[in-house]
Amino acid sequence: MTLNRIILLFILWDNIFLPFNIGFEFRLNYLVMLLFIILYLFKTKKISIPIKEIFILLILSFLFLLITILTAISFSLVLKQLTLITITFIFSFLFLKSYSFNVIKFFKDYIWIVTIAAVLVIVQYIGMKINFNPFIDYSYLGFDTGGILLNASRGRFHSWFYEPSFMAYAFIPVVFISVAKIFGIGNLISFRRGVFIIFVLIMTKSSIGLFGLLLSLILIGITVYPLHKKPVLLTSTFIAFIISGLFIYHIPAVNMRVNETYKLFSSENVTSKEISKTNLSTYALYSNYKITEASFKKNPFFGSGLGTYELNYDNYLKKVIPKSNWRDNFSINRQDANSLFFRLSVEIGLMGLLVVFYFIYSNKMRFIPKAKDLYQNLWIINNGIFILIILRLLRQGHYTMLGFILMLMVFYQTKKKADLLIKDNLGI
Repeated sequence: MTLNRIILLFILWDNIFLPFNIGFEFRLNYLVMLLFIILYLFKTKKISIPIKEIFILLILSFLFLLITILTAISFSLVLKQLTLITITFIFSFLFLKSYSFNVIKFFKDYIWIVTIAAVLVIVQYIGMKINFNPFIDYSYLGFDTGGILLNASRGRFHSWFYEPSFMAYAFIPVVFISVAKIFGIGNLISFRRGVFIIFVLIMTKSSIGLFGLLLSLILIGITVYPLHKKPVLLTSTFIAFIISGLFIYHIPAVNMRVNETYKLFSSENVTSKEISKTNLSTYALYSNYKITEASFKKNPFFGSGLGTYELNYDNYLKKVIPKSNWRDNFSINRQDANSLFFRLSVEIGLMGLLVVFYFIYSNKMRFIPKAKDLYQNLWIINNGIFILIILRLLRQGHYTMLGFILMLMVFYQTKKKADLLIKDNLGI
């Protein structure tokens, strides 16, 4: 196992916490990132960054500082969040630089890590069948595995991750690559391994993970095949999507969440009884939606500052959610809003969202049907991360968890390399 693969493991082992009381939960991979930065700088003595990237970063930093001074409701929280993002950003840059920005090589290592996690899901399944908890719950190794024993008894498995959705976020880029392989696109993963990864994702019974799988099928379907020119294929694909959607919907864990979420959001006046009867996942989504709505109305353009969602949560929770057991005894997603879109809306406002969406739009690669393997491999990595971004915008508000900033940097690098290929007419 190479050093880079070991570091990648630590990036996805982000539910191991160290007993440091410094105002936030100090994860083991924070220490790994800091050590990597120090050792890398000590070894290389210098960092070379393209002038264009430096110029863009300086402009964004100046604008961010100006907006923060004018609008932030807590400079200490902004500083704490900005410090974490900066450290993670520097680590991500240097880590990719250790690969010479070879994102293909990086992703082959990432696929290897995800495969290990997938194998452990099978081990958990065996552990459940033989009633051997050490095969199921890895908390004795230092992982915070959440409710894995309860989830496993319900047929939901999530390897070493805290919960099924967290495993889904880690898997989704590889799931997209796997779906692409089934359709004959790219060569980053074997057909058998791809099917295995998809099968294991289904074993999580994660609503967001299954939705990501469906999005992957839809994106590849509408991008790769000129369906409007092939009515038979268009009809067959439409029927396949409907059947897939119905299959996912009728998984009990998914069905319950979808029905209860629809019921709560469609109600004009939500009562305490309705809140108390709903599942925890739906309550988390609904409560943070209402808090976001109230916060955005107060600071619509520039938000209240990075890291300040928790202050808005404390301020608005009792104003927008009726008294209930959930509200009075649990502070669910108090810091991350349960959704990156919710959190960004509150913390950086409409102007910040425009910058984020422009970044996503400008760095998403287009599919070129007759392109060679290099371009196709870049495309499936880029669009796999695009699906991940959509899922994180919907249901995961942590800025740095599970190597998200690293993935955004890979997203940018794939588009950058693809543009060079097109410009030089190489691999196209």
